[in-house]
Amino acid sequence: MYDSTETLANEKIDKNLKETIKAKNDSLLSALSNSDMKTFKTLGSPDFVKHLQGRIENAVWAFRKGYLKTDYEVYDEYYNKHGKAPNNSKIESEKRQYTFSFTNNAKETYISLLKTSYNNLGDYLITIIYEKIDGKWKLDYIHLDPLGQFGNNAQDYFDIAQQKEKEGFVIDAFFNVDIAGSCLTPAEKMLKYNNEERILFYQKTWQEQIKSEYKFPQPLRNISSVPMVAELRPINNREGMFPLFSYETKVPVEDTIILEMEFEEVKREIKRIYTGLDFDKKYIYYRAFNPGNYNNYHEFKIEK
Repeated sequence: MYDSTETLANEKIDKNLKETIKAKNDSLLSALSNSDMKTFKTLGSPDFVKHLQGRIENAVWAFRKGYLKTDYEVYDEYYNKHGKAPNNSKIESEKRQYTFSFTNNAKETYISLLKTSYNNLGDYLITIIYEKIDGKWKLDYIHLDPLGQFGNNAQDYFDIAQQKEKEGFVIDAFFNVDIAGSCLTPAEKMLKYNNEERILFYQKTWQEQIKSEYKFPQPLRNISSVPMVAELRPINNREGMFPLFSYETKVPVEDTIILEMEFEEVKREIKRIYTGLDFDKKYIYYRAFNPGNYNNYHEFKIEK
């Protein structure tokens, strides 16, 4: 019927078709939130319905437990006409720098990539594939995977990492590329970023560089009480990702007056040693704990 595959993306798709798919997506996400099997069966293709439990298992838990809400935004969407079915198809996104590969089981398919968030912190991608069967759009596939956080995907974090490395902040570079590496498969193996191999390479390279340059635990010998930095890692609050230093001190954490006096020295010494970290951030966290009692700590938050 079709000589070749034709793909229309986003705003180039017919408005009425987009509204049709939106209505189906709204119904689908509502069904995920309350395990509405009747709606799944109405939306699904015969093969989807036949393997219903397995097809929805990955996506339904987060909505049913209330971790994710039914509100979403369209990340990308594609309407495809295929010259052959079944066949392997590819869609390339120049804007987001990825290739989406899938098997089309019908001559017409519609890919909906929807973004939703957990508490406005972690972003998730809902991948939905519809097929046109006997003139009707039927659900054939749904999957949920991490997309990124704070509005950034893997490619965005890699861009940030490269910039931080250019500025001389290899610790920041690693923190960001590590996040990129953790969300490289937001649609199982169907979505592949163009820079995937580079992300994995620099994730390993910068991690090894940090291990070579910064040893843990790190005694702060210029301080008479010799506290030791035990760990440096990123943590999230509602505004973004920020560094956390955990250090062991002989000063009882309950003695906040002496602890704060020591902390002023700890703060200066840490900044002197960890030159690979950009300290020009809104927040930097420090946790002081006593030997053998890591979970009982006093936290300092430095706000710019």
